[in-house]
Amino acid sequence: MKSKRIYATRRKDRGKNIIARLGVRTVKDYLFGLTWFLVSFLIFYLTFGEAKPLVLILSSIRLDLTILSYLPAYIGLYISLGWIFYILTGFLFSFRKPEKFKMFNPHAPMVSILIPARDEEKVISNLLSDLSKQTYAAWEAVVVAHNCSDRTYEAAKATADKRVRVLEFKGDYGKPVALNHGVQHTKGEIVVIFDADARIDKRFLENLVPYFQKYDAVQARIVSSNSNSNLLSGLVDLEWLAFTDLVENSLSRFGLFALLGGTGQAVKRFALEETGYWDEKNLVEDYDLTIRLLRNGFRIGFASNVRVYDERPVTWTSFFKQRARWLRGNFQIIKKHLARSWMEPRIWHLLVSHFSVFLFYYGLILTFLYLLGGTFYTFYFPFWFWLWLFQVIITFLRVVLERGFKGVLLFPLFLLFMYHWLIALWYIPKIKTWKESKTEHFGDFSF
Repeated sequence: MKSKRIYATRRKDRGKNIIARLGVRTVKDYLFGLTWFLVSFLIFYLTFGEAKPLVLILSSIRLDLTILSYLPAYIGLYISLGWIFYILTGFLFSFRKPEKFKMFNPHAPMVSILIPARDEEKVISNLLSDLSKQTYAAWEAVVVAHNCSDRTYEAAKATADKRVRVLEFKGDYGKPVALNHGVQHTKGEIVVIFDADARIDKRFLENLVPYFQKYDAVQARIVSSNSNSNLLSGLVDLEWLAFTDLVENSLSRFGLFALLGGTGQAVKRFALEETGYWDEKNLVEDYDLTIRLLRNGFRIGFASNVRVYDERPVTWTSFFKQRARWLRGNFQIIKKHLARSWMEPRIWHLLVSHFSVFLFYYGLILTFLYLLGGTFYTFYFPFWFWLWLFQVIITFLRVVLERGFKGVLLFPLFLLFMYHWLIALWYIPKIKTWKESKTEHFGDFSF
């Protein structure tokens, strides 16, 4: 009887593990994951399948939608060509050696490290341990334990390294609030920002600091620390490899700019002072800082050989919460910067890419009108398919080279995964401030 109970318990645990491997820990995770799969599959079919009008409601009035389809066609073509160009060149540049710099002479600059940490008891000690092993000696670190409900402050204070100071902050919520508070307690010439879940190797600062002989701000290469945790973290890892990593590499190699990505970013102090530090109301403070640095003429580089390991979301609830925050933050960026960007080609080129989300919805509306019996003709649909196929081939090669057989297995789902932005947009009303957008971290290093 006892053996039967043990067997039943083990079988139940195996079932839970399988479900967790799919990114499901709660009923809400299940609903998010199921919605993603069904909606993404439907939209993929409507886009590339042999969809025919289902209900001829509009056919009797012969509604011609051609005039509605040309605007998204031209804008979509511009954005698609831009993305494909940067993905292709980024892929080719990835085979080249990274930039080389000598160490600073006659002295190495002081580096101040800022770590905003809200309810990060599980992971904060890992990053502080990594910092204590750095081969670059001239650094200090300030941990801002802000609005915590766990023992983050105590866990950070337990570090034995005297170069680490821990501040307890109670006030407005938000990463930029914590950063603006923490930077007042630093004195370094270079300010480096890490999320509390970050992991770095012992030569991170030694390899990063020389870039500041050329740049005013630098973004380290962000790599997933938990790509093997479950299905969701694996898909997010492929997304980063196939898009963000390649675009960063391409933009930087062309001498244009890089995008600051939240963790592993570094900025000269005087550049921060000139741009006014971080916007405390913005939900994507790193992106906002990028634009303001570019607007003020500062150079931003990408350190492709300097890695910071970042923990990806492992539950669908956390994932959509994060993406909804990014979307709301990007809408804030458009509202704040678009009107002043017309005379600045680099920034305009950057901001116009945000219209991709609007185009998705615009195209979806046209598709449903077609299913109701409407008709439209436009030049771009066959061309669009070949562009899409070319992009798929490039991203597939990138994924296979970086992740091998695992990448091949995940790639079909990865194609559906790209449609998650359509679902995340509906979750935006739930994420109005930083308080609602906390992403839980578990300290799983399974790269």
